[in-house]
Amino acid sequence: METKLEESFDNLLETESAFYEKNRTELLMKYPNRFLLIRGDKVHGDFPTQGHAITEGVREFGSTPFLVRLAGEEPLVLTAPALTLGILQCQ
Repeated sequence: METKLEESFDNLLETESAFYEKNRTELLMKYPNRFLLIRGDKVHGDFPTQGHAITEGVREFGSTPFLVRLAGEEPLVLTAPALTLGILQCQ
């Protein structure tokens, strides 16, 4: 059973991730080798480095979540089977 906090993490950046995935090919063609600052369903800027994009995101959005991705980059999915299977627990 998920807690409200876990549910909110599941939905965190859902809109931004969906926008990125839907437009990934177009974003790669428009912004090759650039890091994109995405909030909602809009690109708010493109930057030469991830650090520049994050700095601008914090300046523009403060503590509101935003997504920074390299244009065209495949999403990185990390799994922890020991946690998923309940072998280990994280608190």
